[in-house]
Amino acid sequence: MAKSKSYHKENLRQDLVDAGRAYVEAHGHQSLSVRTLAQKVGVSPGAPYHHFGDRRLLLLAIASDGFRILTLGATGIGESGLGGRDQLIALGLHFIEFADKSPRLFELMYESELSTPRQPPELRKYQKLGQELIQAAIASGMRRASPRSIEIRAMAFWAFVYGFAALRRIYDLHSFARFGMSRKTVARSIVAQAAAAAFAK
Repeated sequence: MAKSKSYHKENLRQDLVDAGRAYVEAHGHQSLSVRTLAQKVGVSPGAPYHHFGDRRLLLLAIASDGFRILTLGATGIGESGLGGRDQLIALGLHFIEFADKSPRLFELMYESELSTPRQPPELRKYQKLGQELIQAAIASGMRRASPRSIEIRAMAFWAFVYGFAALRRIYDLHSFARFGMSRKTVARSIVAQAAAAAFAK
């Protein structure tokens, strides 16, 4: 009998997460099963359960990996040395581009059963980091603003950008085509408008 490699593979957990993320990006999370993932990685059906007790924990790990990738880019923007408004625009565009590039992963991260009835702590920590980056960008350009004002402005900016990203993913917002605007131009214009509102006196 051939020896199973399921319990001896050093990076099996990360291999499972990587394969799971690739599956979600291609097919969505609804049809992903632990057995399907085991087949894709080439391990026994029971091997993934040594790392993920059930399907929800597997999806949570994949979503967390998506947030890790998203926040890695956002953190780089926060450390870029850009001015406050430019930094805020870059953060907004980074989020929209992520949602455009990986719409099915975005759905798992933000609009799936993982957020019902409320988002778990493993994912909320990434939301907190994102809010802190937005707040820091606004604070750097509005040094006299109160913490309360900065937090409200940051939340409004986030709602603006998230709403646009979600709407574009669902409806594609073709109405701008009549103005001869590319998707990138539309996104930049929307985010610039949101940033202007965030810095309004």
